[in-house]
Amino acid sequence: MRYNYPHASRELAINTLAFNEANALCTEDFAGLMPRIQSLALRTKQWVTVIGGSREAIQQLVNAGVSRSRIRWVAGRDADQREWATEQALLAGTSSVVVSFLDGFSAPRVAQRLKMATKVSQTHSFIFHKQSSQSPLH
Repeated sequence: MRYNYPHASRELAINTLAFNEANALCTEDFAGLMPRIQSLALRTKQWVTVIGGSREAIQQLVNAGVSRSRIRWVAGRDADQREWATEQALLAGTSSVVVSFLDGFSAPRVAQRLKMATKVSQTHSFIFHKQSSQSPLH
């Protein structure tokens, strides 16, 4: 199956999605993006870097046709390490795709730094983060 997505030569959009489950992205969101992630991953022989995430996310990438030997999985001990690893993966330029699962942003400056990193990087990124649950107004 072939997916045709426009190639962004110098422009790159940060794809930030929210998830509310304890430690995993909503399956529909990640699965819905899988054709796009697969297409971007198969364009080059570079790494597909997954930061955070779970074994299930890795398995979904493998099931989509991404070779396990091209997946670089960085667990990170805490939110700060995962945020830092995401920024470094974007700036390094050694990955075709960076998929990052964050617990939210520890500070507004982190979101700004990641946004700046995506602007100077040619790496496609998908950053999933938990939304803070706000109580509805009645």
